[in-house]
Amino acid sequence: MVKNQLFLLLLLTALICDNWAIAQAHHRLIVQEIMADPTPAVALPAYEWVEIKNTSKEVIALQHWRFTAGTSLSSPFPVYFLAPDSLLILCSAVAQTALGKYGKTMGLPVFPSLSNEGETVSLRDPSGKTVHAVTYSTEWYAFPWKAEGGWSLELIDAANPCQEQDNWKASIDVNGGTPGQQNQTSTIPVGVVSTKATYAFFKDASTMQVVFNRPVDSCTISKGEWIHISPGISWQSIRLVPPKYTEAILHFSQPVLPDSVVQLTITKLANCSGMKESASWTIKTGLAGTAIRNSVTLNEILFNPRSGGEEFVECLNTSKKIIALSDLRIALRNSGGQLGSSYKLAGDPIALLPGQYIAFSKDPYAIQREYLIPASATLQKIHPFVTLPNEEGRIVLLNTQGEVLDELHYDESWHFELLQQKEGVSLEKLDPTGVTQNRNNWHSAASTAGFATPGQKNSQSISSTSSQGNFEIIPPVFSPDLDGWEDFCSLQYRGMGTGQVISVTVVDVSGAFIIKLVPRALLSTHGHFSWNGTTASGKSCKSGTYVFIIEQYDLSGKTKISRLPVTITYSLKKV
Repeated sequence: MVKNQLFLLLLLTALICDNWAIAQAHHRLIVQEIMADPTPAVALPAYEWVEIKNTSKEVIALQHWRFTAGTSLSSPFPVYFLAPDSLLILCSAVAQTALGKYGKTMGLPVFPSLSNEGETVSLRDPSGKTVHAVTYSTEWYAFPWKAEGGWSLELIDAANPCQEQDNWKASIDVNGGTPGQQNQTSTIPVGVVSTKATYAFFKDASTMQVVFNRPVDSCTISKGEWIHISPGISWQSIRLVPPKYTEAILHFSQPVLPDSVVQLTITKLANCSGMKESASWTIKTGLAGTAIRNSVTLNEILFNPRSGGEEFVECLNTSKKIIALSDLRIALRNSGGQLGSSYKLAGDPIALLPGQYIAFSKDPYAIQREYLIPASATLQKIHPFVTLPNEEGRIVLLNTQGEVLDELHYDESWHFELLQQKEGVSLEKLDPTGVTQNRNNWHSAASTAGFATPGQKNSQSISSTSSQGNFEIIPPVFSPDLDGWEDFCSLQYRGMGTGQVISVTVVDVSGAFIIKLVPRALLSTHGHFSWNGTTASGKSCKSGTYVFIIEQYDLSGKTKISRLPVTITYSLKKV
């Protein structure tokens, strides 16, 4: 009996896939222009509408088809036959007369309202299958003033309807759109974007969700040949989520353990046109838990971006636990100590793995345009997000229970003194496990790294391999020119007892005063102080040897003076 049921289920799946593959692969009916925000009008009637196109070689009977916008559904289409390569404007019954002047128009008694900010719109055939879906956004307009109203979004390449953002642009027609006509943007070349899995997360111990950057083929997904899960995890069922078909949900027969890293290897992924990608991808995820204090740290910030750039805040998981990004929130604290609005860093429990970096921004695309971002870097879009003050600010990282995980009161004076232009330069944490609220633990990002390293290891860092002696200067030779190679030196100390106080002065070989690096400091058991090779007046030191004079004493009256040399050079470069 069970075998018969299984056979019928497989047969039904095959039949559904065959029928769906025809609709999905060919997109015989597509949405190719959207007027979501018609006011203030440019030259077209101030009504919302969409334009659809028959891309097949056959006449399509539209009776009982429907158009959706978000969760709203239009009334069924009336009897209408749309010829091959023909256009039809869909709108409300009230708008039909005004828009009918521009081309063939179908006025529907119920036409869903289109969101100005963006949502998923789709076309459903009489059986309820989604034949084409588009998730548009105000970012697609490219020009902010066109997103304010009166301009339509046009599909550029109708032969590639799966591709979304790069295949849509605001209309360039003087009227603000081209209802019933060929899209003006169709002459703009479009690069093909590969279909790939962007991330995955566990909804619970037995359910995983994989998110793709573009719609994928449902039949390929349901067969499961595209994914291998290690260590030795097998899936029980896979389904693709309509109407966008950009998310797959996998159910497992055995639950995964918390904090165990799961690796997905994805190959032969088919896009919604049925074409298989030749590339393969590896994604790591796991069953994530809540964040506690000292598990996540603020690791890099860009608070003063260049014109046209975007701010970001980078976090690092310094624990051995897998942390759910949905459990993290970020906020600013005002000068009175009060917290402002906090923003969730993810809607899904995306896994932040031990040792993983992730940068948050309103516009990751702007970050990618400005900086050298490798494929291994992780950027997360958050909107709305905090707005960081350019001079100084207080960033607070919290969990959903309101517990403060980390906090930073930054100041622009923490930048490298010799920087002529501080716009677009991030501050990086030197020791990720060190105290966050310590200005000596922050430094300007290196120029050779593009002045910022969002979502990846910092360009400036302190080695954790210093000796166990009292004091050591690392490196003993440095080149403070912000080229990314030994831009500063660090006076590191370890094994200190309680109540140890020091002051540190830097002099040249003749004994001339250079800078009071540490006026007076009560030491912890270990830590560091950094020097970037500048004098007390902020000038750059010449090449040569300098001496750290360390005066150390405690409350019992014991004193000790140490002298450690360090060399500045501008001729040596990293080999």
